[in-house]
Amino acid sequence: MFVPRCLARGLSSFSTHVSVRNAGHSKWANIRHIKGEKDLEKSKLITFTLQRIRTAIQEGGSANPDHNIHLAQIIEVAKKKNVPIATIQSCLKNAQADKSNPKILWFEIRGPRNCFLIAQALCEHPKKSKDMMSSIIRRNGVQWADNVGKSMFEQKGIIVATVPEGSTGDPMEKAVDDAIECGAEEVEPTDQTGELVFFCSLQDMNIVRTKLESKNYKVISAEFEFIPKMTVALNDQETEVMAKLMNKIDEHPDVVKVYTNIE
Repeated sequence: MFVPRCLARGLSSFSTHVSVRNAGHSKWANIRHIKGEKDLEKSKLITFTLQRIRTAIQEGGSANPDHNIHLAQIIEVAKKKNVPIATIQSCLKNAQADKSNPKILWFEIRGPRNCFLIAQALCEHPKKSKDMMSSIIRRNGVQWADNVGKSMFEQKGIIVATVPEGSTGDPMEKAVDDAIECGAEEVEPTDQTGELVFFCSLQDMNIVRTKLESKNYKVISAEFEFIPKMTVALNDQETEVMAKLMNKIDEHPDVVKVYTNIE
């Protein structure tokens, strides 16, 4: 069964307790980056990078990464995915020149057993985008959950890193000690050997990242994500319904990310 976070909230300095989860209870698994960015062909990756840069500019209100932490993190992720600097700069220039004034929408959806799914979309035509999502919802037996779904999640800094080279002993035991020293709230393994996810507050993410790097962790990505406060277990039939729904949402051209609270 999923165990909710039991830490004190809002820690801005060293914590004396860090929550640890095993891969079977992973919060990391609830984060779904739409468009399968890990497997994208180069041309599609560039298009997706532009979409995320535009989204970050809307979220942070600035096209200057020095003044927009959301944008700075997206650029860092793009670099780690080997998107050329010239391409990133071109994406920034195109986003700044874009006069369409796209809007960020959140689609909040309720599924079986009161599970929730929230989807972030960047829309040039919000009504058309929502009409498309309404059609998906009607055809898949779920409901709108406006002003409810998003409240079931909390936004956190998520740092994915590999364990230091040459580490001996239990890597999780060391990771917990390091998380305490660096100011992280939680740590858990991913499904990749030697890879860990550190959870922290938004305002502490850059500090935690810098301290982890000083301990020779290789940071793969550092982003803001929405994490479910509690998760819901579904039976096989219900899981199939939600899997079909998410596949349809994948096809929505405006959707950037999807989060669920499904175990």
